[in-house]
Amino acid sequence: MPIRQLTKQFPFWLVTLSVVFGLTLPILIQEGMFQDAVLYSAVSHNLAIGFGNFWFPQYSTLNLEGIPSFHEQPPLVFGIQALFYKLLGDSMYVERFYTLLMIVLHILLIRYLWKNIFPDNERYMAVGWLPVLFWLLIPVGYWSFRNNMIENTVSVFSLCSVIVSYKNVQSDGKNILLWLASGFFIFLATFSKGVPGFFPITFPFIYWLVSRKISFRECALYTILLTAVPLIMYGVLLLFPQSRESLSIYFYERLVRRVNSMPTADYRLEIVWRLFTELIPVMLFVILSYLLSGIKMLRSIFPKQKADFLLFLLVGLSGALPLTLAMVQKGWYMVPSFPFLGIAFAVLVVPVISSTIQRIDMNQWKYKLFLTVSVLLFVSMTIFTISQKGKISREQDVISDVYQIGSVVPRFSTLTVPAKMYDQYDFVLQGFLVRYFNISISPYKQYEYFLKEKTMDTTIPQNYQKLDLKLSKHELYKTVGLPSQ
Repeated sequence: MPIRQLTKQFPFWLVTLSVVFGLTLPILIQEGMFQDAVLYSAVSHNLAIGFGNFWFPQYSTLNLEGIPSFHEQPPLVFGIQALFYKLLGDSMYVERFYTLLMIVLHILLIRYLWKNIFPDNERYMAVGWLPVLFWLLIPVGYWSFRNNMIENTVSVFSLCSVIVSYKNVQSDGKNILLWLASGFFIFLATFSKGVPGFFPITFPFIYWLVSRKISFRECALYTILLTAVPLIMYGVLLLFPQSRESLSIYFYERLVRRVNSMPTADYRLEIVWRLFTELIPVMLFVILSYLLSGIKMLRSIFPKQKADFLLFLLVGLSGALPLTLAMVQKGWYMVPSFPFLGIAFAVLVVPVISSTIQRIDMNQWKYKLFLTVSVLLFVSMTIFTISQKGKISREQDVISDVYQIGSVVPRFSTLTVPAKMYDQYDFVLQGFLVRYFNISISPYKQYEYFLKEKTMDTTIPQNYQKLDLKLSKHELYKTVGLPSQ
């Protein structure tokens, strides 16, 4: 690619990276995360320090649903993050660094896939910042990357699978090893999140549907190969007692039971409306681009871009729309589909953007001003991010109390709490206690320490004496005569 072409794109990359990192890092660098993200960090950290093992991770004294180990998700991501804790230590910035790594990997993978879409068009290839920008303009997408959500890792594996599949069909599609490699990445995605990680198996069918560059027989064969790899790997894992028991608990106790008994959506198509609303910023960008360029350009461009647009649009939708099959629907479940949706809309608008950029004269003052503004924007984003270090983005009262409680209560202790204060799916208080101090809570037994919220009207058990701690939201009591654990 000509150096001049790269230089001309430089300020656009700076603006894109300023947006991507500006929407994530200032929050990521602060204390506080969404409760599920705290939960995953706590389980991974426990695994790193030897509390639990890969097949039977541990969260707290009670875990969840009366199961003696933690099986809310398959264990792969916890195992990967545990390695980061072992290598980098116990700091809260370990999970932040891991999430930042996922962001960087997405940028590199999206750009790599974009280059393979336009191997013979250097002008389009140079606009690699556009799909990256569209990817993280989706609100629940950048929200997920402000937190240590499992979908961030699943998305990387899904991207890798589609990239390998796409490169294979772009050559001749007959490299069986590449299909097996793509299937392996699908296994990693499912081993991180379960059934939703299977969606890249739709790629051969969608490619056949929109391009007809492979026969239906080849489409069926490639789909079988992609499906066979994860199924065979799970078949092997089921031969071993530990992995079989772990996966069985996840499938029957968590997946089947949760889907049937704990709905989160009011109606099946709720996730479709959510997807539409999440894509509004990207669609407005596309519409505005075409309005400024004129409808004639749209008519001349769309037929040329239709196949690639439909390919990645349908791949993205295959990662989101199957969520309608269950009543357990959360916006962040769609995150692995967003790179492909971002690429699809970027394909649709790249002729307009590329044509506009080609008309830019790098010697004019307007370009130099834009370059200066882009540099200042990136520098400002960096300075602002650094200034947020040491702050708390959410749950400030809880986190402040957790640090004070942890300074008094021994590690690996269990605190007694009132029954009405305990909700096994409320990971805020216990999540931070476990993550930072390995302290659990339980309403079922009297331990050495008793914790309650200040505003809660409850009877304090006998022999407990209030400790003189300046807690914001809670009160901590201690008794003498009961074993601590």
